[in-house]
Parts: sequence; C-alpha cells; structure tokens
Amino acid sequence: MKNTPDLSKLSAAMSPLKTALGLRLEAFLKMNNTRIYHDRRFRFLGVCAVATVALFFALPDQQSAEANAEIAEELNKPQFDLTRHDLYLENDAIGETAVLTLASGDSLGPLLQKNGIEPNEAYEITQAFSDVYDPRRLKVGQSFNLYFNGEELQHLTFKPNVERTVHLTRSSDNSFTTRDVNAEFKMETMSVSSQIENSLYLDAQSFGAPDKVIQQFANIYEYSVDFQRDIQPGDAFEMFFEVARDKHGNIVKAGDLLFTSFSPRSKTSEYYLFTDEKGRENFYDKDGKTAKRKLRATPINGARLSSSYGKRRHPILGYRKMHAGVDFAARTGTPIMAAGTGTVEFAGRNGGYGNYVRIRHSDGYKTAYAHMSKFARGIRKGKHVSQDQVIGYVGSTGRSTGPHLHYEVHHHGKKINPRRLAQLSGKPLKKEAMPAFEQRRNEIDALRTATPPAPKPVELTAEFVSDAKVD
Repeated sequence: MKNTPDLSKLSAAMSPLKTALGLRLEAFLKMNNTRIYHDRRFRFLGVCAVATVALFFALPDQQSAEANAEIAEELNKPQFDLTRHDLYLENDAIGETAVLTLASGDSLGPLLQKNGIEPNEAYEITQAFSDVYDPRRLKVGQSFNLYFNGEELQHLTFKPNVERTVHLTRSSDNSFTTRDVNAEFKMETMSVSSQIENSLYLDAQSFGAPDKVIQQFANIYEYSVDFQRDIQPGDAFEMFFEVARDKHGNIVKAGDLLFTSFSPRSKTSEYYLFTDEKGRENFYDKDGKTAKRKLRATPINGARLSSSYGKRRHPILGYRKMHAGVDFAARTGTPIMAAGTGTVEFAGRNGGYGNYVRIRHSDGYKTAYAHMSKFARGIRKGKHVSQDQVIGYVGSTGRSTGPHLHYEVHHHGKKINPRRLAQLSGKPLKKEAMPAFEQRRNEIDALRTATPPAPKPVELTAEFVSDAKVD
C-alpha cells in the first residue's frame, strides 16, 4: 500500500510556528504572491530553517513521489491575504479594530479626534506618523486601520500603496513609534496577444494588461508609429510582462514589459528589454538596435493631423503650393517636444512661420517648429536640447488660421516628409554587449514559450466601447 501524507501530523508540526512570523512562513509556502519584509528577512530565514527541521521529523521516512505531490498541493492552497494591514502585527495585538477613511477636508489629527482619540494623543500619533510619512501627502479616500486593547489604541497601520505599510505602535511608556515597511513581491510572467478590434488600449486592457504596461508599450513605438493615424483594425500586437497577484488572482502590481511585438501596416517590429553593464534599460530588436529613433515622427501628443506633406491649396493664400511639412492641430499651450537631441540653430520670429525654432541634429538632419505661442524657458540659439525636451507651446502666430504646430524635417538642406523618419534605425548596441544581450533575448523567448497567453475575454458590447474612457 502506498504511503500517504499524514496532514494532521504536518499541521501539528507546524503549530509551534503559528506566531505572526509562522503565519508568514506558511503563507510563503502556500502562495505565489508572498511578500518578504526587508527589515525582518533574517528572522524569516531563521524560521524557514526551523520549519525545515520540523517538517523533516514530522513526515514519514519513506514517502513516494505521489505523497510529496499531495503535500505540495496542500501547501499551495492559498489561505492568507498578504495585502492585509495586520499581517505584520503579532497575533495577540489584534483586538477590536476600526477603519477610518479620509474625506474631503480631513487631516489625520482631527480625523482621529472625531473618532474618540484624545487631542493630546492624536497630536502625538500625528507627530510619530510624520517621522516616516508626510501627512500633507495624504489623499481623500485613503484609510487607516486602528487596533485597540479595550479603549486604548495599540496600533495604527496605513498603506499608501500595495508595496508599503506604515506601522505605528504604542510603546510601554505610552509613546508611539513608527516603522516604514517595504515589501517585495514574487513576480510571474503574463502574455497578451491579439489583434486590434476597437483600439490598442481597449483591446489590451480587455485581456488584462495593466495601464502601466500599455503606456510603456506605446512609449516604445511612439518614435516610429503614429498611434492616431497608422493603426488599423487587424493590426497584431503582443505584450509580455511581469505581474504580481493577490490570493484571488487579481493583479496588484505591474512589473516590467519584457517583450513587445507590433504590426501596424503589416510591418512587424519586435523588441526585448535589456539592461547594459552600466544598469541602463532600453528596448532592442533581435539585432540589438534600440527602439528609440534618432528623430521622432510626431513631436506632440494628443494632436490631430490637420494637413499632410505634399501639394495642397493654401488656406490663406488661396493657390496650390507645396506644403513641405505636416500640421498638427492642438489647443493653444500644448507642449511641443524636440524630435531629437541637438543644438538650437534659430529661435525667434520668422515671418509667416511666426514664433519658430530650428534644431540641428547629427547626420545632416534638422527639424523646424512653427506658429508657437511662446518658447519654453531657456530655448535660444546655441542651446543644447535633449530628445523629448519641451521647446515651446502650440499657438497661431505668423500666417495661421488657428492654433497648430507646423513641423518640418530637413536632410542636407532638403525638406523631406517627416513620416520617413519611421524608417530610420535605432542606435545599435556595442559589439561587446551583444553576447549578454543574446543571452537575455534567449531567456525571454524561453519564458514566452512557457507562458500561455491570456484567454480571450468576453466580447465587448457596443455600449461598453462607446462609454469607455481612454486617458
């Protein structure tokens, strides 16, 4: 007859460990999202050693593989919610509890007084709390958990985010001490792969991709893709990233985006996250060329393309002439970014262009920006600017019918279509960095192979799509 695990014996072996730290040890075995507190990591490791010895003597000497599997299955059942406020407290510290939530106009001290805390004590609590967290940073809707022994407050906990907990404790002399505890999460990988049906944001979100990941994806491709004009239904995308989950399987933290694939206009671009020897992170294609282009095709966010490059009927002059740039309609004051790193060659009034900036870049490229309402502080001739630095703001100065940005790209003195910038390759990794990059690329590909894609979501209704708000 096969040996089977004696779970009652296992439970008995674990019982001496069921202090607050013992609960966390058990939770570590039972959950994938366990958090290990930095300031007690050595105690935690010590408890792990004790638990290992206890389990060694508690379990039968001769166990089959099936028995071990059953024990592992039992231990993996999630029973503790490690996002709780009180998990860091000792068991006997948890008595009567109360939850106080900040409303508009509230601050910590008055909120405590309104809920039965004496004014002097509320002041002392606020002072101790401010040692690790500025009360002025508190926001409406944030909550405090209070733990009492009779009518006396013993502990207060506050979680500004899922990774951090502020613990305030009454000492034996009735003063209050505060600890700031930061937690680490076990991360797992998640894959979202689909085609665009509604929008990149809605479709990726419907598969479970967090907003942070979608925004990072957009940032990777913003140098080569115009998200307002280049994307069509049917374009394929893939996002492969890290997440941490709670005991219910809900995502509580979005980690790094490790791999991306995007196919606007049926042209696929894939990028891998890689950290070089100096600790700098960037995304590179399979050949080691960065996703970040020398010049970005669109130097403004949230604008509407109002006029393309090419011949057109001039809206003021009334006759057909070459439009040697592209126009982006936007509200007055919308920030304009430098398309690339370079030196300001001209900044001032320039006839029909109105307020105008021209930047000289490397390899014979220049970019020009016209009709600004004003220049950004410090923008003048000879000033060095970085890619994405704000250089001015949308306006309607010069020969203009309304607020917009007129954007030009010059190459060796000839004006070219800014959309051609999408064809420029990114800066490649140095030759000596390629072996490390290729190793990391292979590791990510292996993880992708082992991670099943997120299941197809329930089909979105037309009402949901029309009501969805995209920031």
